[in-house]
Amino acid sequence: MALWTDRAWRRPSGAAEREPFLKLYARLRGEGQAFDPALRSAFQAVLLSAPFRYQLSPAHPDPTLAQYAVASRLSFMLTGAPPDAELLRLAAEGKLRDPAVRAAQADRLLTGPLADGFVRPFTTQWLELDQPVTIAQTHIAKQDFRWARDLKASMREETIQYVRRMVAENRPAKELVQSDWTMMNDALARHYGYPALPDGTLRPVTLRPDDPRGGGILGHAGIQSMLCWMGDNWVIYRGAWVLRHVLDHPPPPPPLEVPELNPNDGKNRGKPFRELLKIHQEDGRCSVCHRTTDPAGFAFQNFDISGRWRDVEHGHYARGELDGRISWLGVGATRPVDAAGRLPRGEEFKTFAEFKAQVVALYQPDLVRGVLKNLTVYATGRPPDAAGLRAIARTVEQLKPTEYRTRDLIKAVVASPAFLDETPADPRRSTP
Repeated sequence: MALWTDRAWRRPSGAAEREPFLKLYARLRGEGQAFDPALRSAFQAVLLSAPFRYQLSPAHPDPTLAQYAVASRLSFMLTGAPPDAELLRLAAEGKLRDPAVRAAQADRLLTGPLADGFVRPFTTQWLELDQPVTIAQTHIAKQDFRWARDLKASMREETIQYVRRMVAENRPAKELVQSDWTMMNDALARHYGYPALPDGTLRPVTLRPDDPRGGGILGHAGIQSMLCWMGDNWVIYRGAWVLRHVLDHPPPPPPLEVPELNPNDGKNRGKPFRELLKIHQEDGRCSVCHRTTDPAGFAFQNFDISGRWRDVEHGHYARGELDGRISWLGVGATRPVDAAGRLPRGEEFKTFAEFKAQVVALYQPDLVRGVLKNLTVYATGRPPDAAGLRAIARTVEQLKPTEYRTRDLIKAVVASPAFLDETPADPRRSTP
């Protein structure tokens, strides 16, 4: 029973804590149950107990339990699994409240085989990658359903594996927006117009200098495809997403009475998005948010609904479907894509490349602040409070000289007072 409770509770259990379960086993045996069913019931009772179902706070008043709480929080954050033997040993030795020890363990776990247990769920939560992805072809009758299914999975996986490589190699945070590489396999190479790759394994690929997408997650087909609505590019959705998840300038939620803007309505069909949104912004209920979200969303107008690059767009598109396969064919005259917009603080851009360059040059602290906020939520289960936000601001300044290395951001959260459920000291207050 001791071995079972220790593993279930992720810490050593005391004899008094195990006694109720032993009594349950003894009572069931006394009632005539066989060894296996009685023992199974006792094991099930352990799994229903609070120490298994809930994690203790690292600020627990019992210093021994607090050490094991740190081990659990660190392990579940960075591997999605209970603490391993090394973490339990460090907890038993009382060393896990040392920020340097926690940072060293973060390095170990994030470069080990269980790192996917952090990268995949965190990236999915941070960027909302669980949204539907659209694959539209020109000839649905000739489309291979299995190929499209594999392409959808590859489009999502590109972003996850991109972030995983950034963490493993501790690359600068600016490469989340701008780089010369991406992760690619055979399906993505075909989708992006690159030379064929041998199989479905995602691997780092250096991008062509003339590839207008460039590197960084914003040019990933999976992200741009999921940020569509009703089968068309949706400037509002893309703008709100980049403000919320990349630039840390989240727009307020829309009022309930805001009218829907449908680009496929008869009166709206064929109109450029800028004209549609100008009409929408004339409504006082809409203008407060849309003056900020819409200009940022135009940066992504060069991406079609499957996340491929385009230089021209049609007035409207005809949707076809066969057995779940979709075609989306341009109808009528074409026009150059209008990708000119404005960033939250007023900086203007004319192309997607200009947008990314300005984000890297002017908004890196905003990007890093947003990542740190999301890491804090992921690690602790709650957003940072006022003291936590001040600590994040200090971390942004401290990591600037080293280019905001990605794994260093994670280690900064692991080393923070918020990770231990402590309130950091406010340096603005002097001690008398």
